[in-house]
Amino acid sequence: MNEKVLVVDDERSICDAIAHILKGVGYSVTTAFSGTEGIKLIESMGFDLVISDIKMEDVSGIDLLKRVQEVTPDTPVIMITAFGSIESAVDMVRMGASDYITKPFVNEDLKLRVGKALESRRLIRENVELKAQLSEKYDFSKIIGRSEAMKKVFRLLEKAIPTNSNILITGQTGTGKGMVASTVHYNGPRKSGPFVAVNCGAIPETLLESQLFGHKKGAFTSADRDAKGLVEEAEGGTLFLDEIGEMPLGLQVKILKLIQDREFLPVGGTKPVTVDARIISATNQDIEKQVEENLFRRDLYYRLNVIEITMPPLKDRGDDTLFLARHFLDELGKESSHKVTGLDQGVERIFLSYPWPGNIRELRNVIERAVVVCDCERIGVEHLPERFQHAGPGGRINPHLKDAHEEFEASYIQKVCAENGCDKELVSKILGIDLATLYRKLKKYDIRC
Repeated sequence: MNEKVLVVDDERSICDAIAHILKGVGYSVTTAFSGTEGIKLIESMGFDLVISDIKMEDVSGIDLLKRVQEVTPDTPVIMITAFGSIESAVDMVRMGASDYITKPFVNEDLKLRVGKALESRRLIRENVELKAQLSEKYDFSKIIGRSEAMKKVFRLLEKAIPTNSNILITGQTGTGKGMVASTVHYNGPRKSGPFVAVNCGAIPETLLESQLFGHKKGAFTSADRDAKGLVEEAEGGTLFLDEIGEMPLGLQVKILKLIQDREFLPVGGTKPVTVDARIISATNQDIEKQVEENLFRRDLYYRLNVIEITMPPLKDRGDDTLFLARHFLDELGKESSHKVTGLDQGVERIFLSYPWPGNIRELRNVIERAVVVCDCERIGVEHLPERFQHAGPGGRINPHLKDAHEEFEASYIQKVCAENGCDKELVSKILGIDLATLYRKLKKYDIRC
């Protein structure tokens, strides 16, 4: 336990009694026999809890409470008051005190109130630390990408994040839609509120309405009490509706009303519940086609799609594949029993040519597997899954004619360089190209010569 408690009371017997009780259950207790002494200790030392009398001769409990709030605003303060002055203690709670005890106090009641105040402080601190960790995890800069396709995404995010506008994120499965949604929330104006994610395709249709909007007792057979829904849990924060294209038409009407009126009816309810939440939605489907086929409400589509962010597939992001691969390697390599530091050139060529149908998620899984099976410092082709094992020259899988030509050219240039000691002038003459062209091709194919 060992939490530090300061007890301030100009009655020495009260200080000593409280100190004796709290030391007996493991708290570290400091006493001050005047408000002035208490304030000096508050200013010079850190305490997890302050217990102070309201009425003292030199400095009042009100002044001491205000000083605690100025110096360490997250430190709870419990006020001590005589039984006949409870009204004063209630006023102090309104001013920010966490609780009060009356003289003469009951030992068990004192321990209970101290325990509650310290537990509340622990929870608040853990919440602050968790939000700080989440803010770091979803830092804007953590979205990796240098390709033109991702630069377009970044430009749009810079404009969208500071607003409260609804956002629709589109793109194939595994392109990072969830990461973008989290980043928008934890960097936006609602970051102090909750981020509530709902996968509309993962919850059975019969349960989805109750999960989203909650229900009243007796709304259905197993509803033995009122229950809050996820929409209400998102109050003051962000509601992320993942796979919104899977949402049944009947529920789309309720989402539309939520956006338009900021209110909804729980299942079995008669009184609307108001909620203020930013809505971010995502889909891997062609939602415009769904609208044309009457599978998705047009009016809801327009309400959700105030700002549309399209996540490009990994195969269209060029060298981003290698940046991401190295990022995952750094991240996952720390967990490995041996140090894996890089990728062989053959692996890099394969990664750049592979179509990545599973996108970023597939790439991360491939790196994770390779880190596990690799017994050396660099990941080679032999450490990749079976589907990568039969790459052609240059590392490409099932190359088209143009790709095959480039693979042969890269392989041949590398062979001539090796046979002639990387004498670039001689190599350029053998290949029948000028020196400037040779340098361009060496750079293009990442040939070290």
